Amino acid sequence: MSIAVLLVVFFGLLTVGAPVAVALGGSAVLTSFLFSPIPPAIIGQKVLANVEHFTLMAVPFFFFAAALMETGGLVRRLVNLANAFVGHLRGGLGITSILSCMMFAAISGSSPATVAAIGRVLYPALVRDGYSPRYAIGSIATAGSLGILIPPSIPMIMYGFVTETSIARLFIAGVIPGLVYGTGLLVMAAFLARRAKVPLQPRSTMRQRWDALVSAGPALLLPMTIFVGIYGFPGFEAFGVSFEGGAIFTPTEAAIMAAALALVIGLLVYRETDFMGAVKTIVATAPSVGMIFFITINALLFAFFITQLGIPQAVSALIVALDPPQWVFLLMVNVLLIIVGFFLEGLPTVLMFVPILFPAAMALGVDPVHFCIIVVVNIELGLIHPPVGLNLYVGSAVSGLPPWEVFKAALPWLSVTLTTLLLVTYVPQLSLFLPGLMFR
Repeated sequence: MSIAVLLVVFFGLLTVGAPVAVALGGSAVLTSFLFSPIPPAIIGQKVLANVEHFTLMAVPFFFFAAALMETGGLVRRLVNLANAFVGHLRGGLGITSILSCMMFAAISGSSPATVAAIGRVLYPALVRDGYSPRYAIGSIATAGSLGILIPPSIPMIMYGFVTETSIARLFIAGVIPGLVYGTGLLVMAAFLARRAKVPLQPRSTMRQRWDALVSAGPALLLPMTIFVGIYGFPGFEAFGVSFEGGAIFTPTEAAIMAAALALVIGLLVYRETDFMGAVKTIVATAPSVGMIFFITINALLFAFFITQLGIPQAVSALIVALDPPQWVFLLMVNVLLIIVGFFLEGLPTVLMFVPILFPAAMALGVDPVHFCIIVVVNIELGLIHPPVGLNLYVGSAVSGLPPWEVFKAALPWLSVTLTTLLLVTYVPQLSLFLPGLMFR
């Protein structure tokens, strides 16, 4: 009975237009008071204990790093760098948009932030250079989803927090799937541009390419700093000098370093912002960070309550009793998460459904790192289909097209997302090769 009331209240609140966070927290608290009263003080203590966690501090700093990159001129220089090397190809500016999203994804950890930052720079340029508005926004809205697959990734941080899986392993596991997904989008960009016969741009000279590389050099320091800081240098011994190797800082500290570097580069190197401009950027980004934590708090409360009801254990026992082949279980997970993507955003999906599905996945021998990548690619799919696909709404704000038109523009590109989902689901080495190589 309590489970039925929990679900009815949750979906009822969603139906009447309540925010997802309110639906999560409201349904959990109401059901708790009706069937298993928990003192409010205990609820508050539980929420605070879950949120007051060092790992979660990475989330706001990656958001701030992405915002400071945009206002500090780093994004524009990364776009210019990609365009200098591939802009002359058929569909070169479309390819530039994909590459720019991949580079920005290696810093931001957020798909909507990637769409907003790259879209504001490249959408007008694509339309001005003869690309259709649908091509322009379709490529950016879809490629922006790379923001949560190529590390760092906020959903991966949340997954690691919920399942107690090494975030460093999760980050490195996303590299090869991210490159596979990005490569597929590059092929699609060239194919659609060739079919539309978009005009060619002049080839950049070697001098222009060198200038673009030098100009983007400081911006490229950010992903390099994140990667080297988290994974460190390999150990060596030569000429009587030895170095043990290993990580330099944690993923949370990497987020802080990324935000600090973006601030310093924007202020002192590119000088496209000043102290007050940086403060305004941080203040403008704060509501997004607050929204993330508001969702997180309520989703953790919801997850705590369903755990108290024994739902994860019951689901795990049921699936193990059915003893499905692993490939069937993963297919079921994909179907479920695709359906969930019609109703929930990425973070609630991780915080609500991973605690339920994770025990069953472990019981059936699915690697936790591999399972994370499957979940993340499913979230990417949910970002670019209605009704709650955040990338569609951000793309709509960037382009001025209605969200439904943005979705129709993204349809050809969605084939790449679905292909990537199948590959990461049934070729686990795409996700496990680098973690196995680096964490022996």
